[in-house]
Amino acid sequence: MPVSQQSTQIPNEVINDWFNGFISGIKLDKIMIETDTAPIETKEFYNNAMTGNVIGIVTGMRVESTKFFIAQIVNDYFKELHSYQAKPLKLAFDFSDAKILVWAEISTDDENTEDALILSEAKANEKYSSNGFFISSTIVESCDKLPIPTHYRQVNIDGRLSGARQTS
Repeated sequence: MPVSQQSTQIPNEVINDWFNGFISGIKLDKIMIETDTAPIETKEFYNNAMTGNVIGIVTGMRVESTKFFIAQIVNDYFKELHSYQAKPLKLAFDFSDAKILVWAEISTDDENTEDALILSEAKANEKYSSNGFFISSTIVESCDKLPIPTHYRQVNIDGRLSGARQTS
């Protein structure tokens, strides 16, 4: 619901606390920039703001929002898989700006895991597609004997990415 349509008002104390924290954060950023201790992202943001580089600001916002939404959709996907107690044999991902490709290998004729993968994808897509992010899955069975494509990164079933892209 847009802010203009919200029926509750934010108490003045909350407004004052928020602005005080916001201004304190800006002052801290200023000190860090002056002492050359600010992270590069912070320096870039303020440099873009001070020089009027709107494209740089919006590009930075896009990068940060992409990181946020991809982390959220993948996290929700894993929560859904876990809720179904699904255990694919192999699971791998490929990430782009708005699309997450999933490669899942399941046991031959394991319809429960296949259903869980499909439902997990559908629930994540329902939640995030309006923000322009989605998952697209490829599900193979062990009898297919297909390797994970090289541009995917395999994850441990607990959700941790392995260290390297697949080599075969």
